[in-house]
Amino acid sequence: MQDGELVPEVMERTQIARLKNLRPTKHDFTQAHVDVPVEAYEMVASKNIYLLLAPKERTRSFSPPAVLGAPGLEISIVDCPPGNGPPLHVHERTRETFMPLDGRYEVTWGAQGEHSTVLEPFDLFAVPPGVYRSFRNLSPKDAKMLVVVQGEAGEVMNDIYYQAALAEKVSGKFGEAIWDRMRRIGLRVAPTE
Repeated sequence: MQDGELVPEVMERTQIARLKNLRPTKHDFTQAHVDVPVEAYEMVASKNIYLLLAPKERTRSFSPPAVLGAPGLEISIVDCPPGNGPPLHVHERTRETFMPLDGRYEVTWGAQGEHSTVLEPFDLFAVPPGVYRSFRNLSPKDAKMLVVVQGEAGEVMNDIYYQAALAEKVSGKFGEAIWDRMRRIGLRVAPTE
């Protein structure tokens, strides 16, 4: 940016993300875009995900991020009610980092989620690529957590796999057509061995 573009109005519009002005990304998957019920998407992700910063090429969301960032980096805030969080999943090539902003979160990892730790506000856990992970809010009220995904350009949020049981669970509750629509937007189950 050049000095003339650094005026407050431009900075507010292009370089500042205000959580109160953001809409959760789950609304991108409603009838207007891919006809996936919000409740189905919530089965594979946190209740609310607010996309703060991401590259223009991001493919898992139809809405642009609040701030455009460099390829290979995505920053979000998740807002989870008690007990909520995504199911066990793996990022093949990207690192996912968690930092609770309020509340307490349990992070599990391992092929079956056999390991776990509890994060307090401002603790940080960076999960390496290729490791299954999940998290859930342990607090008695809604809690927010900063989530950073980093990798090579074009890989952020395009290298995630879920366990096969999730596809069966979503299909059982909403029908196979809904899981097929979710697959078209990039949700995948890990290949079986």
